[in-house]
Amino acid sequence: MISTKTTSKLYGYLSHHGYGSKIFSKIEYKLLQDQNKKFFNIGLNRAQAIQKLNLVLSGLYGQAYSEKKGMWSEHLILFSAISDIENPPKKILEIGTFNGETTQILSALFPNSKITTLDLEFDEILKLKLYDYETKGKKLVHDREMNLKSLPNVTFLELNSLGLIDFHDKFDLIWIDGEHSYPIAPIDISNSIRLLSSTGAAICDDVYLKARDSNKDGRSTASIDSLESFSQANLIEFSLLHKRLGYFFNFSSSNKKYLGYIKRKPYN
Repeated sequence: MISTKTTSKLYGYLSHHGYGSKIFSKIEYKLLQDQNKKFFNIGLNRAQAIQKLNLVLSGLYGQAYSEKKGMWSEHLILFSAISDIENPPKKILEIGTFNGETTQILSALFPNSKITTLDLEFDEILKLKLYDYETKGKKLVHDREMNLKSLPNVTFLELNSLGLIDFHDKFDLIWIDGEHSYPIAPIDISNSIRLLSSTGAAICDDVYLKARDSNKDGRSTASIDSLESFSQANLIEFSLLHKRLGYFFNFSSSNKKYLGYIKRKPYN
């Protein structure tokens, strides 16, 4: 019997060498239809959002959206859709700046907003051995500085996200993309819910419903456990959207990732 790991590698090869769309086209079409419905159910238009996002990405990087490009995923389409609502967010918080690419896209989509983005100090990133593939020769710092330097509506903070406990400002959009496992993920989600404006939305990256290797490389149920607990306490309502639509990204329930779309329930 072929193991799940071997099968996953096979599907990955097929997908990234141009065969995935041919072999798995029916499954991917169903995922696309389901994603369009998920957007519609939260009052957003995915098709229209892609058109706007492609204009932004073409201006910044000279290419249209593709989920096979780096860390791009449906969260960018979700941001684009939110930017088209009647009263788009005026204050945005990003937890996890990384190399600043997502910040740059947010700045272009929300030119009239004030964006606060934060990440750990570089020495702490090295100590924790995060982003190993980006830290050599301070590549991460260089790329981040290049991406953020010309963004007048962005403030970057070198700050551990636990420091958000001292924040009191309200934000209309919060992107939660820090540590995805215990104990940090639940704290980031808790702080985000606390800091969310009454009409705002928070989006949580990399939500796993199952985790074969608990807490390994962020593969944890910490986010879904936290979201369900807040929902059961009647403090939030949340929806799960597919993070990517390619079959390879959705093969095996322990590999599949979701985006959590979070709204606060009205204060009593």
